[in-house]
Amino acid sequence: MSTSTGPDGAYKNLKRRFHEITLLETTGATLGWDQETYMPPKAAEFRADQLAYLTGRVHRLVTDSDVDRWLTVCEKDGPWEADSVEAVNVREWRRDCDQSVKLPNSFVEEFEKVASLAKNQWAKARADNDFSQFRDPLARLVDLSRKKADYLGYKESPYDALLDQYEPGMTVQSLRPILDNLAKAMAPLAREAAEKSLAIPGDLLKGDYPIHGQQKLNRRVAEAFGFDFEAGRIDTTTHPFCTELGPRDQRLTTRYDETNFAVSFYGVLHEVGHGLYEQGLLAEHYGTPMSKAVSLGIHESQSRLWENKVGRDPMFWRHWHPIACEYLPELKRFTPEQLTAAVNRSSPSMIRVEADEFFYDLHILLRFQIELQLIEGALEVNDVPEAWNSLFEKLFGRAVPDDAHGCLQDIHWSMGGFGYFPTYTLGNLNSAQLYQAALAQNKGLETSMASGDYTALLDWLQKKVHHQGMRFHPNQLMEEATGQPTSESAQLDYLKRKITHLDAGAAS
Repeated sequence: MSTSTGPDGAYKNLKRRFHEITLLETTGATLGWDQETYMPPKAAEFRADQLAYLTGRVHRLVTDSDVDRWLTVCEKDGPWEADSVEAVNVREWRRDCDQSVKLPNSFVEEFEKVASLAKNQWAKARADNDFSQFRDPLARLVDLSRKKADYLGYKESPYDALLDQYEPGMTVQSLRPILDNLAKAMAPLAREAAEKSLAIPGDLLKGDYPIHGQQKLNRRVAEAFGFDFEAGRIDTTTHPFCTELGPRDQRLTTRYDETNFAVSFYGVLHEVGHGLYEQGLLAEHYGTPMSKAVSLGIHESQSRLWENKVGRDPMFWRHWHPIACEYLPELKRFTPEQLTAAVNRSSPSMIRVEADEFFYDLHILLRFQIELQLIEGALEVNDVPEAWNSLFEKLFGRAVPDDAHGCLQDIHWSMGGFGYFPTYTLGNLNSAQLYQAALAQNKGLETSMASGDYTALLDWLQKKVHHQGMRFHPNQLMEEATGQPTSESAQLDYLKRKITHLDAGAAS
């Protein structure tokens, strides 16, 4: 290791150290991607050991006393302006270091190993529709997550410490009013949307959609949005996700239903949004905070923007309908207006990832309430299915038929991702606000998108969001891009307009 002194030397040492950390983290991400796509089931135990080792090694490198010493030199004597690349990197490295030193290395390795094994146990429990198979792994992860919160520290709720890992600065106290107010405002909208949707048959899209045709259509739209397939690919998995394995290696996944093309199609549009964010981060800063997403709430805004604000708009299907028919002839049965209405049809879906925009955030409210109770000790793991089913019926007015359609449907708890779910709702709010600002600030944007040209939108998002890395914290970034911090107003206005698409589709 270099023995350079002074802030410049200390900064170079930090860049060198965190470059090594990034190599290890992306190696772990590669193993994780393989685990969710191609890894044989009997490899799970050894894969857990591999991931635990890499996570522990990263933790030791971050918490090494040299890192604290170099950071102190940079903070004390660094000549950089407060918003400079160097100052941002030092600030975020300090946050990472300060949080990491609170966690014992043995705990970090244990958590990673338990979570790695739990993902396979969850997948089998979900396939067998049997919560009892996942009960013990979940109980262990809840216990470890509570310990993690205690190590990290919190002022009011242990959930605050976990939420802060995904959305810096967010707490239960600041989050609860957002979710409660949004749910209250959306309740009448959801009822109206569901009533209007009764004129649109629930099985309207049901048909014969060969997977190879879906794959070709998915790729063509992804390329039109700007996703670079020389730096990414799409694979198949149980639970769709996007992961970054390097500065030019973004992996998207989806799942297919040959009776309904929309399952994979909108899953891909969603993950493309994540992939575009990762591909839009500045490669010259790779391995530093200036080339990392600022939060999951901002990351999710990108996926929800492309999936919903762009991909479910009437002008989208006016352009793409004849092209889609080339790959999926079954779609010739529909007019663009009917197709738009079908993909915007609203009903209280059982499955979160298939939920429409009027009911989606109720799914998040349910998960937030349950995992908050788990972490705060107000709910026992044994009681999760009953609590889930009861709250679902209260929010959606439907009975849950089985665990696979209930508390086993999401992968997040098997990853130990408590505190993750609320970022989906923040992403919805941010997506509407960013899209509204993009339209206001770019004359002719709708005209170009109507012809299938999304270059101007992607350029704006790259400038306002992607290229900023972690320069701004989430609310600061939203203020810089849109003129105000995250608010529910743009999303509510958007949903009110969306109801008119249902009228048009039903009429046609």
